[in-house]
Amino acid sequence: MVEPVNYTQTLMCRVAGYCAGRGSKVLIVAIDFVAKEIAQSVDDLKLGGVCDVQDITNIEASPENILVRNPAYSVVLIAAVNVSTMRAAGSLCANYKAAGIPVVAITGWPPPTDSRQFKDKTWSIGNLSVPGMFDLAARYCIGGTKGDILEFGTFQGYTLQCAYHAFNLRNKAANRRFIAFDSFAGIVGTKEGEQFVDGQFSATEESLMFSNFIAGVPEDKVLIVSGSYEVSLREDEKKTRDLLGPTTAAIVHIDCDVEVPAKLALDFVTPYLQQGTLLMFDEYDLNGADNRKGERAALRAWLKENPDFDVEPYRCYHTGARSFLVHRL
Repeated sequence: MVEPVNYTQTLMCRVAGYCAGRGSKVLIVAIDFVAKEIAQSVDDLKLGGVCDVQDITNIEASPENILVRNPAYSVVLIAAVNVSTMRAAGSLCANYKAAGIPVVAITGWPPPTDSRQFKDKTWSIGNLSVPGMFDLAARYCIGGTKGDILEFGTFQGYTLQCAYHAFNLRNKAANRRFIAFDSFAGIVGTKEGEQFVDGQFSATEESLMFSNFIAGVPEDKVLIVSGSYEVSLREDEKKTRDLLGPTTAAIVHIDCDVEVPAKLALDFVTPYLQQGTLLMFDEYDLNGADNRKGERAALRAWLKENPDFDVEPYRCYHTGARSFLVHRL
């Protein structure tokens, strides 16, 4: 292998290092210029022994065209230029996912999986992107809100990675943990009228760890709490709290999509909330902003049951996402 000369090559080296350390190979699925760029990087770096590239430019996403699983691959990386490409590639990789092989999708190329996304001003008063919100959240917390970052609904780790790099860019990640709660079975508990389906956004703990690795997030900075929320946050609540140990929440990111798991997350995190905790909801304004559905309904129910707390609107961001400041009354 030779020294990488650009970000794509650096990313390929991370991917190759992950697989080489496990004595396995990675299948990289991409289209058009992305596939060509990655293939060239793999060739230039002499990584063919651990990285194979599948160009799916001319393959229609259909059950007849699902890629035949090759046992040589222990992980699949989808390098997608947009969400529609990611979904099409994901359907072609269904055999791998069904076999329990981590299938990790990176959307946008080159992928913004490290602190580069914060080098430019990614946030403003009127137009907050997801990375921009986490950039702003880190700035806010550094101003005096101590504690860890707790995320409920991590999937493949994109927002967790945003949070880590936003703090790390300012050398403020050392004393904070990034705690990921996920069932890895996808959404559970969807009610009628909520615009999701149970099982959507399923992943594996291994896919999260792989995604964090290639994003440059140290393994020792992330604590993964795996399992159904009904179990990990309710039935085995004491066991989970013992695992976490003493903590306070600087940021709580609720990315549960629907009401039931969002309410379980809020109930569990209540003892860790402090004056000024930043509470973020990724799908707050979905479902037509109906207060009876989704994360809105979960927050309203939680506030009714916890009169010692109030929340103050902080920032709206992305599509339908909102953040709040927690007040202890």
